[in-house]
Amino acid sequence: MNLKDFYFADKHEAGSKMPIMLPDGTDSGEWLQVRGPDCDASINAGRAYTRAVQALNDNLQSLEEKCKAKADFTEWNTQHAWAVEPLNKQLALELVSGWSMDEPFTAAAFTELLSQFRGLAEQVSAHHIKSRDELNAK
Repeated sequence: MNLKDFYFADKHEAGSKMPIMLPDGTDSGEWLQVRGPDCDASINAGRAYTRAVQALNDNLQSLEEKCKAKADFTEWNTQHAWAVEPLNKQLALELVSGWSMDEPFTAAAFTELLSQFRGLAEQVSAHHIKSRDELNAK
């Protein structure tokens, strides 16, 4: 074997194609290029995301206790979903490196797409978590 056979970070930096699913669950036929979970950019983005979600959960702890006492988590779920949305967008911006669309991929164009297609950042996050889980299972 060659030393380069063990260079997995470069392979993860290249990433994989993630199909873009429409809100109704059908495949759009388009894809995003998403960095794999084991390159520096993904590791750093994942750590920042985890820290931010933990801080969010800490900030919502008193609300969680209030909801637990009422046995109604509607308010906590709403507050959490609103607060995690920008975190998902930031994670997506750091993980996605290209796409199949006719327009050239740029951070500004991808930011606009995330603003227009609100569920897309969540798809990227789910893809990243699934890729990381598959890597850890090996």
